[in-house]
Amino acid sequence: MTQEITSATTGTLANTAATGNKNRPRWTWRQVWSAAQLVVAIVGTASFLGYLLYDPAPPRVAPAVPPSEEAPPVEIAGPNLLKIRQPSPLYDKLEVTTVQKREITDPVLTVSGRVAASLRPGDGKREDYWQFDSPELLTIYNDWQKARLDIAFAETQLQQVKKLAEARLAAQRETVARLEKLVAAGTDAVKDLAHERANLLQTELLGRKEIHEAETALRVARWNEAALARQLQMAGLEPEILLQCTREVDLVLAEVPEGLGRHVAVGQQCTAVFFGLPGETFVGRISTIAPVVSRERRSLRLLIVMQDPQDKLRPGMFAQIGLGTEPRHSLVVPADAVLHVGRQDYVLVAGESGLWRIVAVEVGEPHQGYVEVLRGLQEGERIVGSGAILLKPLLSKALRNTAPGTTTAAGD
Repeated sequence: MTQEITSATTGTLANTAATGNKNRPRWTWRQVWSAAQLVVAIVGTASFLGYLLYDPAPPRVAPAVPPSEEAPPVEIAGPNLLKIRQPSPLYDKLEVTTVQKREITDPVLTVSGRVAASLRPGDGKREDYWQFDSPELLTIYNDWQKARLDIAFAETQLQQVKKLAEARLAAQRETVARLEKLVAAGTDAVKDLAHERANLLQTELLGRKEIHEAETALRVARWNEAALARQLQMAGLEPEILLQCTREVDLVLAEVPEGLGRHVAVGQQCTAVFFGLPGETFVGRISTIAPVVSRERRSLRLLIVMQDPQDKLRPGMFAQIGLGTEPRHSLVVPADAVLHVGRQDYVLVAGESGLWRIVAVEVGEPHQGYVEVLRGLQEGERIVGSGAILLKPLLSKALRNTAPGTTTAAGD
């Protein structure tokens, strides 16, 4: 029994020794692998820290060379002066032209108007009569006609009163003269002569009173007629023309803005196209200009005597009227050359050393790409035509008294 236990123990120890010898190399490789991982982690951490702490010197950069300063294509060179650089892309877009004089028949102004009065034929029992486009004008005209009749009546009445006063005075003077002879002869009493002399004075006073009343009535009638005539004029009609016109013409009223009244004058030729008669043109002339400005529209009323031999026009018909259509020689420029700023029109005129002057002009109606210049330019001057609109922003700044020497690119 003891031998068996000893043998078993001896075998167990032998197995244990053998097993220990087999496992010892495996535990050594694990330790080596763990140590290698630790070393790699330490090296990686140290490298990362070194990268963070490392501050390399900044690279040397060559200093930037400032670009050469180039003058703007257009700048303000002084009060109402622009300087455009040549050559430049902007200047290539501008068209330079000259002011020309041409014979034109285009209207100076185009306004709207209406037929205000037309002389209609009578029916045999009465004379020709005026037909108006409003009851107000008819009332004023009838009152004016009545005032004219009142003047005629007052003038006749005054003449009759004067004749009557003279006849009474002459008769009374003869009576006094006869009594003076009778009193001198002693046939009549002195008191009768005194009485007749008193009657003579009374006759003189009565005659003066009646003449004064008749003259006052005549003056009042003339005042009324003048006031009604002024009302007709304020409405645009001229009383004298109403007395002189025939059935071959009609009276047309046109409205011209107050600021453009200087472009019209009495005697100017006009052409009218009525909306009710398309394709037909009527010719007339400005007869009078109203003495007052319309309070409602702030405009001047023109009275135009329009030729209508075929009696096609009727009161109230509306028309588009061209004023000033006589053939005339006028300065014209391209419509693109005119720049409108505020309430004024301007043109750029060539000066010296590449400078362009900003010149204020007055223009008429545009026609076929051109516009008539009424004031401000002379024939042969060089101006900026097409493309001038590109300079409008800087032109506006120059008109606002921009200080000389300020440079601003066009289009700002």
